[in-house]
Amino acid sequence: MTIVAVFVGSQSLISSNKIDQTTLCHTGGPVNVTAILLDLTDPLSPTQQARLRTIVNNEIAASGTDTMIALGIVSEFPDRWGALFAKCKPATGKEANALYENPKLISDQYHRKFLEPISAKIESTLSGEVENQSPIMEALQSLIARTPGFSSVRGQRKIIIVSDLLQHSDNLSFYRQQGWDYFASRNGEGRLAANLSNAVVEIIRIPRAGGNIPSNEIVEGFWTRYFDRQGSRPPGVSSLGDL
Repeated sequence: MTIVAVFVGSQSLISSNKIDQTTLCHTGGPVNVTAILLDLTDPLSPTQQARLRTIVNNEIAASGTDTMIALGIVSEFPDRWGALFAKCKPATGKEANALYENPKLISDQYHRKFLEPISAKIESTLSGEVENQSPIMEALQSLIARTPGFSSVRGQRKIIIVSDLLQHSDNLSFYRQQGWDYFASRNGEGRLAANLSNAVVEIIRIPRAGGNIPSNEIVEGFWTRYFDRQGSRPPGVSSLGDL
């Protein structure tokens, strides 16, 4: 009777935690969401690419099961915006209950359905060419809007932006000396979605050098106000490095 009870109980647990094969989320959707935006409109050096892979892999490893991981890129082409990859991190097999679960099967599925596809997507983005514009602000909002569960998730909402932060689009360009005042004067503030309430933002800044680089006053002044108006927590900033 004890064995039957355990079996029935385990089967009930499995059936009540069905997995959506499209998103890999358990019933009820994601618990947390992490959206990663990569600005590769100027190619990264091999060293920067290696560091980027490490950053993403560490983020995935530190994320819990049912964390939605979404990946997007900055591009001058709007049809490339949004979530190029968006799936919940499934169980890895390490925490499997050997009584009614197969740790090896779970591990194989984790690698085949989640880790390998997101790694392949990252590699494909790293092989891009130089683009003429960097619409960071627009690509970010597109990624947020197209990440399943971002607005409704009950846990942590996190955004990781790997970028030089040098916004350059038809709407706003730091290279034309257009900062926050210019943006606000054209009702830019009124167009913000204000959908980052209490979100955690991490910026991994790609260093740039040269005589035509916009001033920090324009760059940092804009993004500080942008994230404040969007409702996020103050961003944490680190450098991707190039030496």
